[in-house]
Amino acid sequence: MKNAFALALICYAAFCGIVSEPVSASALSPHPAWSDTAFPAHMLLAKKGTSAGRTTTMPTVNNVRSHAHEKYTRVVLDLSRRVKIKEKKDQRNATITLTNVNLSKHARQQIKGNGLPRAIVIASGDARTVTIVLDLQALRKYRVFTLRQPDRVAVDLFYAPKMPAVTAKPKTGTKNPSKPARQAQSRVAPSPLPSAKSPKDVLVIIDPGHGGRDPGTIGRKGTKEKTVVLQISKYLRDLIQRRHNAKVLLTRSKDVFLDLEGRVKFANRKKLQWCGGKAMRLNVEAKEKCLFISIHVNSHPRKSIKGLEVYYFGKASDPRALQVAARENGMKLENDTPPWQVIITDKVMDHTIEQSLTFAHTTSDKLVTMLRKHYKIKNHGVKTAPFYVLRFTNMPSILVEVGFISNSVEERRLRTKTFQKRLAEGIYQGIQAYLKAL
Repeated sequence: MKNAFALALICYAAFCGIVSEPVSASALSPHPAWSDTAFPAHMLLAKKGTSAGRTTTMPTVNNVRSHAHEKYTRVVLDLSRRVKIKEKKDQRNATITLTNVNLSKHARQQIKGNGLPRAIVIASGDARTVTIVLDLQALRKYRVFTLRQPDRVAVDLFYAPKMPAVTAKPKTGTKNPSKPARQAQSRVAPSPLPSAKSPKDVLVIIDPGHGGRDPGTIGRKGTKEKTVVLQISKYLRDLIQRRHNAKVLLTRSKDVFLDLEGRVKFANRKKLQWCGGKAMRLNVEAKEKCLFISIHVNSHPRKSIKGLEVYYFGKASDPRALQVAARENGMKLENDTPPWQVIITDKVMDHTIEQSLTFAHTTSDKLVTMLRKHYKIKNHGVKTAPFYVLRFTNMPSILVEVGFISNSVEERRLRTKTFQKRLAEGIYQGIQAYLKAL
């Protein structure tokens, strides 16, 4: 399966629509070339020349869907390509307008079918617009944002809590109500407390990249990626166990080699065992509480490049993201890569990808905020790329590139326990914020 995935990734540049010229293999760590491998049935190849080009057709809302989380409901509009949005609100309503866009027949049928949650109305307006109207009287707050790869508009609805019932007043004519009655008169029924969590109701799987005969990328001072990421992973494990009382597992706890398929199988097996136990039930909420974090160190031919990147699974955001994925997947991109499209038909479920996106943004924000208290940090943001370990793990999954070992300043930092512990602290804060929002 890994070989087929690797060969598919070689063709991914054309599929992403971002690489107009072949990507040089010199920017990647050296690996033996893959031999020709037949594609399995779930890989579909399009012939040369069928890659998508520029289009002048109007963007379309192809699909409308929603998913109820524990604390909010997310409504997603799937788009054919990127659109502009405008937002305005008054005391009663918030109106989000998508300009110069069509509503597909399928999307119209979904809206008419009353499948939308309460407090939101979606309609096709005049002048080729689609409007999203939110009832602010029913909402405590909301947030709207756009997503890429693929293009979407997402709206999160946080509903206002129901007003608590007031205990009835004593009957008329009672001049001196009893003490219990006076207490009941002045008391409002308390809001229910959050249900107590079972011990260790969260499973976090940490994946230190590389190991054993695979050192990963190596700095000019001889610093090995496999050593740095294992130490950071151990610091992170200890933080989670001490503060969150979660179940934490490492794909490797020693300097041993573990291939990508072995890491994926380990994570999925442990998740299934954990969700099948007494502590958690096998449902959507349980899946949200099982997290996978792969930790790596970056490298770049230009020694001046430095900073942090957080990835979740998707099409490569840019040529550099494709190179990083190729390196971490243990392969290289050849100069004569044929410009074919690759379609992976058994894709990860949409809600899992969106959870991974939220997890990635939360972790990136917390990690950068934490480190900027002590260092001057370049934030490369959240990106998407076809990493093997993110594609095949059945839970919200992210990959964190904690710095560029090819940069002399960051290599020096990565060698110190202080920086390693601060990296672990920032990632922990991202995990904590993500779980808190569930």
